[in-house]
Amino acid sequence: MLTGALGQGAGQQRRSGGRMQPDAGDASMTLADGRHLAWRTFGAPDGLPLIALHGTPGSRLKFEVADPLARAAGLRVIAPDRWGYGGSSPHPSASLRAFADDVQALADRLGLERFSVLGVSGGGPYATGVAAAMPDRVAALALAAPVGPIAGEPDSEITAFHKLCFGPIAQTPAAVGAVFQAFRAVLDVSPDVGMRMAMVRVARADRRVLKQREVAARLGQTFIEGLRPGVSGPVTDLGIFGAPWDLDPGAAHVPARLWLGSTDNNVPRSAARRLAARLPRCEFVELAGEGHLWIANNYATVLGWIAATHGGRRD
Repeated sequence: MLTGALGQGAGQQRRSGGRMQPDAGDASMTLADGRHLAWRTFGAPDGLPLIALHGTPGSRLKFEVADPLARAAGLRVIAPDRWGYGGSSPHPSASLRAFADDVQALADRLGLERFSVLGVSGGGPYATGVAAAMPDRVAALALAAPVGPIAGEPDSEITAFHKLCFGPIAQTPAAVGAVFQAFRAVLDVSPDVGMRMAMVRVARADRRVLKQREVAARLGQTFIEGLRPGVSGPVTDLGIFGAPWDLDPGAAHVPARLWLGSTDNNVPRSAARRLAARLPRCEFVELAGEGHLWIANNYATVLGWIAATHGGRRD
C-alpha cells in the first residue's frame, strides 16, 4: 500500500509533456466487454511465464528494475496494469474472481498453458485470487508484503490506523478518491514532496531503502504512471481489500511462498500471516528487521524461487 517497490531501467523510459511514452515491451488487448487491458513484458522472451502484479497505487513499470534479473533467471515477466491504472480500463463490477477472469483471458491470448504469479503489496489479493481460480494453470505463487484477508476477521493485532484504512475509509469511495486525488496532484507538482507524503509511516528499514535515490525515483514514476488516468484504480483496490474475499485462498493448491518484513508498517502483518496460513502449500518467510520495501533490493531472491519452483514443472 503506497510503498510497493518497483522500478524502471535507465534509458528505457521516455517522457513527453509529463507522461510516460510507450515502450517496445508495451501491449494491450480488448476484452470481451470492450475494456482494455495493458501490460509490459520484461525478462527472457522465451522464458518461463510469470504474471507480476503491482501494488496500490502502481503500474506495469514496477517490474522494469527486475528485467536483467528475470533474464538471468530465465523468466518472461508479464506485468499488467490493474483496473483503472496506467493503460487498463476500470471494471464495472470489480472482484477478485472478475480479475482472475481477466488474467485467464490474458493467458489465453498469450498462449500460456501454465504460468506463475507474483503479487506485491496490494497485488497480493489479486495474485492469490488467480491461483485460487486456476490452480491447474498456476505453477507457483509468490507474495511479497501482501495485503491479506481483513474484513470480517477477528483480529486483536490489527492497528487502529489499519482498521480505519481498511474499514470505513475503504468502503467510502469518495474518501479514497479524495485522498488519492490529493496525492496525484502533489506528485504532478513535485514527485519529491509526494514521495515524502507517501512514506510518512514507513519503517526505519524502509527509510534506509528510500535513501537510495534510484529506488525513490522509480517508485515515484510508477505512482505517476499508475495514477495518470485518475484514481479509479486505488478506489477499486480499497473497496476489494475492505470487503470479504470472494475467492478462498484454500483453493490455491499450488506451491507458494510469502515474504513479510517483521517491521512492515504498511500492511496489516496479522492479515498477511493469516493469508499464509490459509494457503495449503505456503512457506511463510518472516524477514527479521525488514520493512515493506524489502523486495526493492531482493528481486533476485523472489525470482530465483519462482524460477526454481516453476522450472521443475515446465511444460
